[in-house]
Amino acid sequence: MRKQGRRLRNPGPAWGYHFLSWADACWPRWLFDSGVKVGVLVALLCMPRQRRYSRQYLAVILERPVTFRDCWLHFYTLTQSLLFKFKVGRSGGSPKIRMHADSEQSSFLDLVRSERPALFGTFHVGHSDMLGCMLAEFDRKVHMVRERVGNAYDLKMLERVFGDSVEFVWINEGESMLFALKNAAEDGASLALQCDREEHGSRHHSFDFLGGRRRFPVTIYHLAFMFSMPVVFSIGLSRADGIEVVCSDIFEPVGDSKQQVLAAGFEHFQGVLTLLETTLKRDPYTWFNFLPLNTDKNAHRR
Repeated sequence: MRKQGRRLRNPGPAWGYHFLSWADACWPRWLFDSGVKVGVLVALLCMPRQRRYSRQYLAVILERPVTFRDCWLHFYTLTQSLLFKFKVGRSGGSPKIRMHADSEQSSFLDLVRSERPALFGTFHVGHSDMLGCMLAEFDRKVHMVRERVGNAYDLKMLERVFGDSVEFVWINEGESMLFALKNAAEDGASLALQCDREEHGSRHHSFDFLGGRRRFPVTIYHLAFMFSMPVVFSIGLSRADGIEVVCSDIFEPVGDSKQQVLAAGFEHFQGVLTLLETTLKRDPYTWFNFLPLNTDKNAHRR
């Protein structure tokens, strides 16, 4: 995991998240919705670097020329996801979830309803980062591994609401990450990790994704071997009636050696990325990746 360093922060003013949450609760709906659309336009114009990387990703996933409206929709979808977390935080209740019909829902539900600790992988897609909060519905204690930033008002709200079931482990500050994760595993807690950004892990591997060989953090599979915990991934998508969850099959860390377990784990993750790519083809604006698409130039696509 990444060592402690300078405190990061989300773009925008320090009071921005507080204002958005207050306006969402207090302003007339027509006024707030119009204000959000204009605000997203201003953000898009004022953030050329993020706009460039948005366009880069969208050109790959859409397989057509990217318009200004495409980039606006990408930014707008991120904003809607943030507002959803504010609403959940204000209401104090768990969001309504339903399983995608084609997912491995039976095995996933059996696992989350059991008392067995597990490693839950997520991505910066839709409402996926609320996985730990969604699991509170099953009375499961979850430690969510996240990067602390200076103005993460959304996480503070969720921590206040789901504090009995959810704790945060910060990858960029405080005690040794391995020590913190070991304590959580020994206490019978599950761990939730985001696995689509290189900075979120110290162990990486290259996989086929979006037309190239790209590097992803694979710390979750090393933890699976160390703690003998199963791994499952889920993707939370915004729907009119709440959150639709697409989940992978479950990986069991069984093998005669660490190398064998990791090889099987990487094969599992390739299947997860194929599932993610298929999902993004249907919902292209839901991957909140405003960073450059990395490419492993030393690897060849299989």
